[in-house]
Amino acid sequence: MATTSRRDFTRTLLREQCYLCFMRPTDKPLPAGRTAADIRAEHHDYLVGLERSGVLFAAGPFVDETGARHGAGLIILRVRTRAEAETIAFAEPYTKLGLRTMELTPWQRNEGVLNLKLRFADGVLEVDNRTYALKPRE
Repeated sequence: MATTSRRDFTRTLLREQCYLCFMRPTDKPLPAGRTAADIRAEHHDYLVGLERSGVLFAAGPFVDETGARHGAGLIILRVRTRAEAETIAFAEPYTKLGLRTMELTPWQRNEGVLNLKLRFADGVLEVDNRTYALKPRE
């Protein structure tokens, strides 16, 4: 069996520059006239926009198997520079309103796996261990 030197191995990695955006709640109260539901909807819309633009790698809350929350959450952005990451991260609605802090850490995705299977005849998309029924746009 052939061995690969460290130098040859690192050359073959498909590196992707990302930024981990750790969100943590603050003690700041909701702004007057704003509801938690309104801000949550703005947050969701913001993330969907990032996803549709291809910038969002992943996002979600810190929740354990019992459903208990541990802080706020994490956003992983696919951007080349810290400046791009900061512009996007600090525009997130909770952060923009001072209801969360945002800490950015650079990260390069080198290894991992994502399994995709699209079954056209069944109208089904399988992503890792999740299955989604697809339907045509009207």
